[in-house]
Amino acid sequence: MGRLSPVAVFFLNYVAFTAFSWIFPMDRKWLASLEKPSWSPPGMVVGMAWMVIFALISLAVALLWDKVGLRRIGLSWKAVFLASWFFNQLFYIGQSFSRNLFYSFLDTAAIAVTATLLVIVSWPYSRAAALLFAPYALWSTFATALAWTIYRLNR
Repeated sequence: MGRLSPVAVFFLNYVAFTAFSWIFPMDRKWLASLEKPSWSPPGMVVGMAWMVIFALISLAVALLWDKVGLRRIGLSWKAVFLASWFFNQLFYIGQSFSRNLFYSFLDTAAIAVTATLLVIVSWPYSRAAALLFAPYALWSTFATALAWTIYRLNR
């Protein structure tokens, strides 16, 4: 079996990050019923932002795959990446089943931490990949502040 092309890696990664959002869709009616701060973006903007961010993540992974390769990338990078992916998927499952806003805040905070760590652990391998992870870190940090505020408004 030959080495996967960076294009295939991009698409496989994108599917891996978005699959749970299709399997466990958000309850839009419940989300609309929550009190939100005035600075909360519309749901469609949030969804589009995550689609773009998942594409940037996928591009960063494809770049690292092409430049470094899976075997040569460090265990710390792999652990941070898998943790980030895991927390992203857990968010969809948690929203579908628990509707626990405090849990959502904690999970979003974990995503923000692992996204920020991805920027840091990617830098030695590829500055371009690290910069492609930066919007993920920034948006998930914003999402954490939003999740905390929504939790506080709806306690």
